[in-house]
Amino acid sequence: MKKLLVLLSVLATLLVPSSALALDEAPVDPAIEDGSAAREFKQARAIWLEQGIRDYRMTVQRGCFCVGPFQTTITVRAGKPVKLSERLWYGPRTVPGMFKVVADAIKRRVAILDVTYNGRLGFPARVSIDYIALAVDDEISYAVKGVRKLRPLQSAGR
Repeated sequence: MKKLLVLLSVLATLLVPSSALALDEAPVDPAIEDGSAAREFKQARAIWLEQGIRDYRMTVQRGCFCVGPFQTTITVRAGKPVKLSERLWYGPRTVPGMFKVVADAIKRRVAILDVTYNGRLGFPARVSIDYIALAVDDEISYAVKGVRKLRPLQSAGR
């Protein structure tokens, strides 16, 4: 029994460095590697910020191997989500939240990152992420549609 434990210890020691090496060699999206994903992200976010839109409504769809809901319509006032059609939604709730999803994927150096930005307003219209190339069910995607600017609410004191 003691020999078996020693053998298992030796095998475990030999396996740890190789698995650590495998993680270091995990494939990273080429656009993240060459910096083009970060450049596109910065350009799109600048376009969004130039608009100065803080009051809007949008519909967000999520695709993943996870529990629903998979779509919600969100009303944002003064940059804060104030109404969701699906109370239990746990995805991004604002356009800046969508940008955060993309920034996080770039920072984490994911295996696949596919982002389409809206040409007019700059927001991430479609985001597809595969965090680890050989892992199953770690992919997630978002689609943002129907972004509509709303008139800012007037305060009662005016």
